[in-house]
Amino acid sequence: MVRAADEHAAQAPLSAAVGIARRRADAPPSSPHSERFRAATATLVGLAIGATVFAIALLIYGGGAGPSAKWSSWTPADGGSLGASEIADHVAPFYRISAVDQLDVVTVVNLTNASAASASSSGTGSSGTGSSGALQVAVRTDPSSSAVSLLSGQTIAYDLCGVGGSDCSIGTGKPSADRLLLLRREALELALYTFKYISGTANVVAILPPGRTQQGCTGICPTPNDNTSSAKPVDIALLFVRDELKPWLTQPLSNTFAEQFPPSVSELGLWRQTPEAGLVDQITAHGLFSEHLVQAQAGGSLIVLDPMPPQ
Repeated sequence: MVRAADEHAAQAPLSAAVGIARRRADAPPSSPHSERFRAATATLVGLAIGATVFAIALLIYGGGAGPSAKWSSWTPADGGSLGASEIADHVAPFYRISAVDQLDVVTVVNLTNASAASASSSGTGSSGTGSSGALQVAVRTDPSSSAVSLLSGQTIAYDLCGVGGSDCSIGTGKPSADRLLLLRREALELALYTFKYISGTANVVAILPPGRTQQGCTGICPTPNDNTSSAKPVDIALLFVRDELKPWLTQPLSNTFAEQFPPSVSELGLWRQTPEAGLVDQITAHGLFSEHLVQAQAGGSLIVLDPMPPQ
């Protein structure tokens, strides 16, 4: 009996050991790559969390640190009137009657700053010679009044002198609404370059080639075809104010002028149907003025701008 008890006691640990061995045998074998898999999974989870944090930060703080698109591919080398002349020389050759003939030549008008002319006329200027040589720009806001107001701030004026005609008129073809719109595009391009690169400019005036006419009459003209009406020559200028063009100064120039080059005169019919032409018409419509030169009472001359109806 002692032997039987001993045998029973001896078999108990053996049975337990056999049970443990059986359970271990029943468990699936461990893969030799499991540790690497767990490490790779942890790495991917970490990358996903990092990417999420970066995306949230970019959304909150924006991506302003990156380089912004250039406003234009060309810039003037100088500022002031010299820079304005460089702008005129750069823009004008792209506007053409044909592949051979240029539409106009652009020069900078030598204006006198309004504050400088005022100081000169009061005898406080450095020369003390008065304002007899001053040339300034004035606007008549009320067509029924003779009163005009000088433009405030620095003004740069461009004269677009047509090629091939007399007195700066365009020698080829006839004036038309489409050709006027092309000249308005050129004036707008000059103004945008000037406001962008010539610091301190508050206004830009572009004097267009002569040759257009508008209906006039000696009395009240009830209808456009009234017999008393007659076509009178009119010189047109465009006036641009910096604040009004700010939206187009904060985006690349190519957003305003989608076409790489302006159309030639022969292409105006097709260009007139493009979104670019519609945008030019919209921006420049309210800046059209008739222009004439008058003698100022205090000496010097005034370029007087009178508002015009849409053309």
